[in-house]
Amino acid sequence: MPTWLEADRSTPLAERRRRDREIALSIEAHDPVERVRAWWRRLDTPDRPEAGRRLANARRLATFVMLIVGALGGATVALAAFRYDGTHPVNVVRLLALLVLPQVVLVALTLLMMPPRVPGLKLVQDALATLNPGSIAAAIVRRVARDLEDLPQLSGAGRPASRRYAKWQLLAWSQAAAVAFNAAALATAFLLITFTDLAFGWSTTLAIDASLVARIVEIIAWPWREIFPDAVPGLPLIEQSRFFRLEGTSSLGTNASRELGGWWSFTVLAIACYGLVPRFALLALASWRLRAATRALLVDDPRVTALLDRMEAPAIETAAAEAGADAPETGPAAPRTPPPLGGQARGVIWSRGITEDAARRCARERLGLELAQVVAAGDSPNLDADRRAAERIANGAGPLVVFTPAWEPPLLEFLDFVSALRKHAGPDASIVVMPIGEADEPVGDIERETWARAVGKLADPRVYVETASA
Repeated sequence: MPTWLEADRSTPLAERRRRDREIALSIEAHDPVERVRAWWRRLDTPDRPEAGRRLANARRLATFVMLIVGALGGATVALAAFRYDGTHPVNVVRLLALLVLPQVVLVALTLLMMPPRVPGLKLVQDALATLNPGSIAAAIVRRVARDLEDLPQLSGAGRPASRRYAKWQLLAWSQAAAVAFNAAALATAFLLITFTDLAFGWSTTLAIDASLVARIVEIIAWPWREIFPDAVPGLPLIEQSRFFRLEGTSSLGTNASRELGGWWSFTVLAIACYGLVPRFALLALASWRLRAATRALLVDDPRVTALLDRMEAPAIETAAAEAGADAPETGPAAPRTPPPLGGQARGVIWSRGITEDAARRCARERLGLELAQVVAAGDSPNLDADRRAAERIANGAGPLVVFTPAWEPPLLEFLDFVSALRKHAGPDASIVVMPIGEADEPVGDIERETWARAVGKLADPRVYVETASA
């Protein structure tokens, strides 16, 4: 939709306002996302871009690839962890080191990525995002949809909404792969346990007493020991199941295989509790936050903000409801003045680019707004004067319209002033930057693009550019 709206800038502003206002009158939804989507469904245009559908297909392909990679990885690691050649039992210590301990570490690192970007975690979060397996899926999407023009959200650059979307999309992809990994590992374990004869034991070079191992096992089994007490190996089994490879055989004994149920159930529940369950919970959380970030990605776009403002703009009626039959036929005709529109705004004239009367007329005719208050800024070397102007104009109601000479380059002083306006006006006020052509000449595409790129550096979704041309 933003791609289509960008191309729609060539349509005269008055025509866009009339079209969008007519569509808005037929929409009952009040939620901004639903209003924009309903507007898109009702829009009568034959040239709808395919970028959204192609991007969605690329995301599904990336998700499928991550599921396949995760499942293959889980099955492979499980085969290595549960490997049993008949000479030495499956080493529970090695199994936990391959399938449980990394899960705990990776879940902790995932939790570090979830909080908002704060100075203390920013570098760590950026490093984790680079190493996140979801970056593989993002690379797939960028490659499949490399000819799409608007994919900044996949890199997390630019607006805060894009960074949030990129973070939760990477986390959703990585957690999908992790869920597939653990599901495949558990399926492989069940198949091996069911259709082969596995013997379990434990071995380590460290001089660890069996009683200490029993306490460690109790701690690991804490999540399920009350529900499945038989899945917690006791001290006798732990003492019996220790083996040393140098001896060439295990010390499990000939009848020990009948008593190993505690070990195999212990390992399976450890993988489920420390691998599958937290990963599934993280996937559900990431998917929920991704949906919210996707909605924000739509409405936190300056082009969509401009659309919502046009949809909410008051209708302009310049004709009387019926002819005045009793009007006198003699005398000079009174000058025709547009009626008050009801929609109030605040105006800022930057660098003397337009007179106050012309600014009021321009806002009325082009935007359908009545400027209740107008201040001047940018015409004095005293920065305190601009700051006071921003504070004074921010106390009014309605959007802020900043008139600026189109022929002048957008300097840092101007961007700093717009940032000051945002600070004093609050996060919800729309700020419309309106470049004005010299001698009321139409603003060309080059000037408009120059100002749009400069204003885009502010990464403020409620600041957008409108030209004063009809």
